[in-house]
Amino acid sequence: MNPRWNFLLSEPHVLLLLWLTLLGLVVFASVVGVDQSLVQMMVEADQSRICIVLILMYVVGVAHTFKRTLYLSRELNRAVAIASRIMRGEVTAGALRTRGDAHAAGLPAGFVVDYLADHHAARSVPDAPSDLLDAYASRLRGAHEFGWYYIDMMLKVGFLGTLVGFILMLSSVTQSGTLDASTMQKVLQQMSVGMSTALYTTLASLVAGILLSVPYYLLDRGLEALLQVTVHIKEVLLAPVPVPAV
Repeated sequence: MNPRWNFLLSEPHVLLLLWLTLLGLVVFASVVGVDQSLVQMMVEADQSRICIVLILMYVVGVAHTFKRTLYLSRELNRAVAIASRIMRGEVTAGALRTRGDAHAAGLPAGFVVDYLADHHAARSVPDAPSDLLDAYASRLRGAHEFGWYYIDMMLKVGFLGTLVGFILMLSSVTQSGTLDASTMQKVLQQMSVGMSTALYTTLASLVAGILLSVPYYLLDRGLEALLQVTVHIKEVLLAPVPVPAV
């Protein structure tokens, strides 16, 4: 399998550029929403103030995705650089036996160097576990799983706002003793406030969850690309050349 078939490995920092493109679209939509007073209307109509909490949660999620995207983007660049140097014959298998040898050969430290060094060390240990790559992948995948949990929590916070809105809407009815014309008008106004809270918090949670799911999806694809090029280096580029039988 050629790692260059993956589009995330085609050019340097493709993963980071995709993240920046998505952020640019979100910022543009936010500016338009503020300019058209859509955001202000949502915040003012939400009596529970859960929309503000969801906006802050989204900002925290964006910061987390940026940190992970920057890390994976750098690791992908290092992995591709190592694979390219091996294919050009500039680096041999001996340079990847230990971290010290890799450093002496001028190879950048990172996921691939650490994994190959630990893999070589594990081969000399009897009954060593063979799922070392899975352990490395699980360590990175844990941060992405937190992201999906975070998105699910945002949706639940939005659902909480929906419940609060319905409670506000129904409480206006229970607090009214008589339903004459003037009282009914007041009840309808209070019900509209509760319904606005319910709908806006639901809308905010769904939009924030959808916007956050895209960068976390890209992070999952970036991790797959990193594992793909790592396996390609170990199984193909550093595989021992069979000696022809005489």
